[in-house]
Amino acid sequence: MRLLCLLNGGPDHPSSRFRVLQHLETLGARGCEVDVLVAKRRDGYDLRTLRRRARKAEVILLQKKLFSPWKLRLLPRATPIVFDFDDALFAPSPEEEERHGARGAARRAEARAERLQATLGRARMTLAGNGFLAEYAARFTGDVAVLQTGVDLAPFPKEAVRRAMTLRRGRTGERLIGWIGSRPSLRYLPALAAPLRAACARVRGARLVQVCNDFIDLPGVPTEKRRWSQAREAADLMDFDVGLMPIDDRPFARGKCGLKILQYQAAAVPVVGSPFGANLEIVRDGETGLLAEGAAAWEDAIVRVLSDPGLANRLGEAGRNSAAADYSAARIGARLADHLIEAAHPVRERGRSGTAALPGQESEGQGHPRQDQRLLVAKHLAKRPSRVVSPKRAQ
Repeated sequence: MRLLCLLNGGPDHPSSRFRVLQHLETLGARGCEVDVLVAKRRDGYDLRTLRRRARKAEVILLQKKLFSPWKLRLLPRATPIVFDFDDALFAPSPEEEERHGARGAARRAEARAERLQATLGRARMTLAGNGFLAEYAARFTGDVAVLQTGVDLAPFPKEAVRRAMTLRRGRTGERLIGWIGSRPSLRYLPALAAPLRAACARVRGARLVQVCNDFIDLPGVPTEKRRWSQAREAADLMDFDVGLMPIDDRPFARGKCGLKILQYQAAAVPVVGSPFGANLEIVRDGETGLLAEGAAAWEDAIVRVLSDPGLANRLGEAGRNSAAADYSAARIGARLADHLIEAAHPVRERGRSGTAALPGQESEGQGHPRQDQRLLVAKHLAKRPSRVVSPKRAQ
C-alpha cells in the first residue's frame, strides 16, 4: 500500500516525531510503502509537489496539517484521507492570547476551526490523541478513533531503567524535580512556583531541572537548565526523581495528549500531574502516578515522592508497566497500521457492527466494534461537561 504522510513539521516537531515518524518501521513491516512530505515551504514543499505525490498514494495520512478548502481539493478525491491530530486546534492557545489579545486569538482559532471542520468532513477516518479531541471531531465526521501517542521504550531498556532507579535511591544530597517539554509549555510552570519553593525548602538538595530549548526563572526556586537533545533525552529523564506535568483546565490544555507523562513512565520516574484532560486518562491516582490540584496538593505530592523511596519505586514501576502495556510505540504503531489498512479497504468483510475485518484479526465480540477502532470518550468526560463550543458561537 502506497502511503503519503503529510506532516506539519519535521523530526524536531513533537507531533510529527511521536505520532508518525517513530512508526515508519512498523508501517513498512505491515506492507506500507511510505512517502513523507513535510508541508512547509522551507522544506522544499510546494503545491505541485503536493499534487504529484498525492496522486501516487493509495492512502494519505494528514498529521495535524490544516489546508484551506481550495488546497484540500488538490488531494485526489478518490484517495482516502486519514486525519490525525493531537492538539485542540479549534481553541485559542495561551501564546496566541499573549501575542494577539483575546479577540485576536479567538479570530485565529475560528479560522483554524473552519479549516479543521473542512478537513474532518473530507477525511474517511479521524484519529484523535485523546477522548476530548475525539468528542469534538465526532461532531463533524462519522469515523473517529482515539489513538494515543506512543512512547518508544527502546531508549529505556529494562536494565538501564533498573540501574537508574538504584542510582536514584542511593543518591544523597540532591533530589531532582524534572520537567521536560517545548517552549510553549513552559507557561504552565509559573503556577507551580510557590509549591516548588516550599518543596525545595522542605527536602534537602531538591531543585527543579528544566529540559527544554528555552528556560524560565521561578523566583526562589533553585533551578538547573539542561538544553534538550535527542541523544541525551533518555538519560536526562532517567535522572529525575519525580516528573511534573502541570496543565490548566482550559480547552487548549485539555487537548494535550500526555506525552510528558508517558516519557516519565517509560523511564520509571514517578509523575505528578494536574487532574485534567489526558492526564486523567493516563494516570491512575495513587497507582501509576499522583494527581494534584492547588498549591498545597502539589507541594504535598512532590514532597511525598521525594521523601518516600518506597512510594517512588511503586509509582515508577507501575507507570513503566502501564506505558509498556498500553502506550508503547510498538503497540500504538500496530494500531495505526490497522487504521490505515482499514481506510484503504473500507469494504472488506464487515461484521454486524460495520467494522472492517482486517487481515489476521478476529472479531472481539458480537455486533460491537473493536474498542480501539471506534470513538472512545474517556469516562471522566461523561462526568465533566466538555465546554467545547465553536469559536464562532462563542463570540
